[in-house]
Amino acid sequence: MNKNIEVINNRLWAVKFSFLQFISEIDYKPDSKMVYEEPAHIVNDGILLLNKDCPGFEILKDYFPRIMIKKDKQLKKELTNAKHIKNKTHWDNLYHGMIQVEAERREKERKVKLCGYNKNYTSIM
Repeated sequence: MNKNIEVINNRLWAVKFSFLQFISEIDYKPDSKMVYEEPAHIVNDGILLLNKDCPGFEILKDYFPRIMIKKDKQLKKELTNAKHIKNKTHWDNLYHGMIQVEAERREKERKVKLCGYNKNYTSIM
């Protein structure tokens, strides 16, 4: 494995998106304008890449593993509950967005397991 890839868990990796052009293990190459703006990206088989170049990386790195261990039913419940919260804070919006991303990542992972490897990439956030 490339030393520039930090494997947080088997479905969550971190890398500087500005280095992606030099990392052959990852087939995603962002637009040069997006390198510092895109916080994360779901690739090939449902792996979530976090962008170390992005401000807030440490927050995402800390919270995504906690969200990833939740069951689908719990994620759906939290997504439903979030819709009813009035006067959401920035933290509420961030957490809600992260739950949506994890749900999307799981859906992509399921499709890949059913259909095999898929090179259609999904940008998130």
